[in-house]
Amino acid sequence: MLDRVLTWRDRLGGLSRTGLFVASLWLIAANTPSLLPRPWWLQGLIAAICAICGYVVGLTLGGIGNLVRRWLGLRVTVDHSRARLLQGLLIAAIVLLALAFPFMTIDWQRWISTYVGQEPPGLGYPLGSSAVAVVVFAAWITLWRLVADLADWILAKVSSRIVRETVARLVASVLTVLVVVLVISYAVRPAVLAAVDRSADRVNRTTPSGRDAPTSPLRSGGPGSPYSWKSLGQDGATFVASGPDAQAITAATGRPAQEPIRVFVGVGDPIATTVTKVMGELERTKAFERKAIMVDTATSTGYLNRWGAASFEYLLDGDTAIASMAYSDLPSAFGLLTAREDPPKAARALLDAVRARLDTIPAAQRAGLYVSGESLGAYGSDSGFASIADALREVDGAVWSGTPTFATNRAELTAGRDPGSTTIVPVIDRGQHVRFAGNPAELTADEYDRPLGTWAFPRIVYLQHPSDPVSFWSPDLLFSSPKWLNESREGTPMAQMSWTPLVTFWQVTADMLVSNNVPGGFGHRYYGAEMVPTWAAVLDITDRTPAQLDKIIDAVGRK
Repeated sequence: MLDRVLTWRDRLGGLSRTGLFVASLWLIAANTPSLLPRPWWLQGLIAAICAICGYVVGLTLGGIGNLVRRWLGLRVTVDHSRARLLQGLLIAAIVLLALAFPFMTIDWQRWISTYVGQEPPGLGYPLGSSAVAVVVFAAWITLWRLVADLADWILAKVSSRIVRETVARLVASVLTVLVVVLVISYAVRPAVLAAVDRSADRVNRTTPSGRDAPTSPLRSGGPGSPYSWKSLGQDGATFVASGPDAQAITAATGRPAQEPIRVFVGVGDPIATTVTKVMGELERTKAFERKAIMVDTATSTGYLNRWGAASFEYLLDGDTAIASMAYSDLPSAFGLLTAREDPPKAARALLDAVRARLDTIPAAQRAGLYVSGESLGAYGSDSGFASIADALREVDGAVWSGTPTFATNRAELTAGRDPGSTTIVPVIDRGQHVRFAGNPAELTADEYDRPLGTWAFPRIVYLQHPSDPVSFWSPDLLFSSPKWLNESREGTPMAQMSWTPLVTFWQVTADMLVSNNVPGGFGHRYYGAEMVPTWAAVLDITDRTPAQLDKIIDAVGRK
């Protein structure tokens, strides 16, 4: 058996032992749980990517160590047979540990699945993920070796074997990374963008299945609207076709209700033109005669949190108008890559138009103005304000859910939080105007159950689950440990995490891919049981009993 191990080691040729060692450590680290459970194939892919990164780092460190050793003139002599034995044992230990660790951490994976209410994985999970990791890593190593051998052959005339091998490895690493980048840039990226563009075209030109066009003239795409239901795109069409009518609101609350107004305009024009169309729809539906208007910033193609919109309508007995629009035909991630300034620009333009129209109405008759958004929509709405002080001056309240870390005001508020509070649930001026919450209980007390101060108006809420990767992902994870991993995080998925360079970044990136594949209340899914009490607090709804709010929650969940 040992002879076979040694023979296999000889065939590895120019592979870096330091590289393989670090690759194994990072593969092991990648198999620890992070914020959300991942499917086995994604876990294997992330483990392979981390192993590749580890190999490159180990290769670089080993090369630097060799250069330093040669410069110092250090020589270490070890008996050849014993050196081969130690190498064989080291390789065997690394391989066994790397393959066994996914099975050793299966209980951790089961815990995170149970935490979010999903079925815990079986033993097939580590088997499948390990197979994917090994195959992907081996494929990359094979490519790297081919390039290294080619470079070594080209440099055959160089007399120094050390120099030749060092240069060959360096060239192999650079060329391999370059090939991967070129393939992604000129083959994968255009193909993905083309596929996304075709998909986006279908999404923005078709209506959702299982839905019918609205029959109310108070909804875009309905009778009297100059815009066809199909022109709103799937997300916009879903928004105007869903939500409660007056009858549903009365059935849930036992109070007289009005028919809510929902206005939406699909993508196809410059932002300024789209805003003009939205304003025309608001005038047509007499939205400025309502008690409250919400400017709900959508994700690029028009997705809006349906639980938040319905909560707003139920709590105000339908005396509401909600206005939104699409500003891109690409999904959020690709929209950010191509036009990061569009979400704040769209949010600001629509808010300015609505605010200007409200200012023409006497204050006593003027509707309250509220803003909202989720994910990319929360980024746009948050960053549409120059400061949180401007937001407090311009609107009567806001609810932002799953706000990304790069949202301007969220980042500034988190950095300036009260001493003793955490980045997971920051406390701002004892909660005077702005409150962060991972669940409704944190609207009145911090994560340590310490009561907050008096909540003055206007009120702004940032909803962010401790298991939501969108709220905590950042490029800084590549090379620095985030503050939220250095804080008390008992009872959350973060309690199981520890930071590893590069590895944690890829883990949280993978979590983002599955952040909507979990039940409401976890990950990036903000649902009725959170939205109803949050909007009730922002709107200062004090005339409903807990039982009445529960009925609204049930009704919101059905819409």
